[in-house]
Amino acid sequence: MALELEPTSRFHFSPSANAGLKHAKNVTEESSRMLERVLEENHANHHIFTTTEDHKGKEIDRIGYQAVLQRYLVDGSAMADDILCRIYMGYVHGIIHIGMALEFKQARLLAEGFAQACVHHDWWYTDYLTEAEKLSKRQVEPPLPLSACVDLARANDKIRNCSSPYYHMQKRKITGEMCLDLEPARDGVLKNAGPDLIRVAARYRVDPNDLGRATAELQNTAGEFESLALGSVTSSIGHTMFLAEPSLTPEQKARLLEYTGRVYLLSYAGQGCPEIRLDWLSSHPSRLPNQGWDEVFDRACYHEDDGHMCKLIRCMAHAQDTSKPYDHLPEFRVKQSVFLTAGIAAIDSGSSQPMDGTKHFDFIRGAGFAEAWQKFPKRVGNPAGRPHL
Repeated sequence: MALELEPTSRFHFSPSANAGLKHAKNVTEESSRMLERVLEENHANHHIFTTTEDHKGKEIDRIGYQAVLQRYLVDGSAMADDILCRIYMGYVHGIIHIGMALEFKQARLLAEGFAQACVHHDWWYTDYLTEAEKLSKRQVEPPLPLSACVDLARANDKIRNCSSPYYHMQKRKITGEMCLDLEPARDGVLKNAGPDLIRVAARYRVDPNDLGRATAELQNTAGEFESLALGSVTSSIGHTMFLAEPSLTPEQKARLLEYTGRVYLLSYAGQGCPEIRLDWLSSHPSRLPNQGWDEVFDRACYHEDDGHMCKLIRCMAHAQDTSKPYDHLPEFRVKQSVFLTAGIAAIDSGSSQPMDGTKHFDFIRGAGFAEAWQKFPKRVGNPAGRPHL
């Protein structure tokens, strides 16, 4: 059954109609009105490519969101394939927007997501995804779960050492502002280890007859990354909406999962392939007693950042739900007992210092490199200071 999206002329939210897949219990009409005002201001001031151009917004109203998804994203045409790669450019914000548009039933968000995708020109994503798909179709090597592909990437010396902490610490000489003149994926991963990573990524293949498990697996593996590769976690929830969308074929849903999983591998390599220590995460002692998801959600809502902490914790809670039927499977490495602890660890590690422009104080950039951790005390039992998550 098709969703009933709000028209592109407005934002409209209701606690009973479109509060999302996972949310705090105390969502109110007052907070819904505030959200509408904030999004309207953001749309008018920052999304100028949707407000001044006669483009996707009216197209959605004219032919419907389902036809737009087909024509501009998944039908396999040259234009759709071009935009499919572009939704991952700009650090997956296009697909995050599109997923949230479906989840919260906002056609205006859908227009913004497509617009974000179309104005990006990070051609290296297109090259990487296209080559990985070509190799995957040849089925030279057997398929692997996404978590096993993560292991292969880390075990490969060329992939593990293809990036650099410098890519995550660049600053303008005069102003000191953060910059990305050298881009981790383009100038690090794909330049130094492109063929190796493509070979690994091609082994992540999704069976169109196994979409429920595959969607949950993607979200569970993203949960392994947690604050290591933030966009991986926050984009994963959108695949629950793709899974439920009746206008997409099983093959189209499988392809979306494959592209997303392969981008997660690219991001992981760019971060230096840090060792993922779920045993350390599961042993995290909470700063506060008697913490459940309600308490963690409440703390996240009062946390002073740009919303990334809330998005991270919400997606972790959702991944716990989708992973539950498959908790016994080995590829589901984040077990049910770990999710809440991960959410607690995330908010416990949050800084009391609000954001400074685009500078985050909550999340580590380049988590696989020792240099990224120099200002933090070493954990007991890790004398070498080797980067872990």
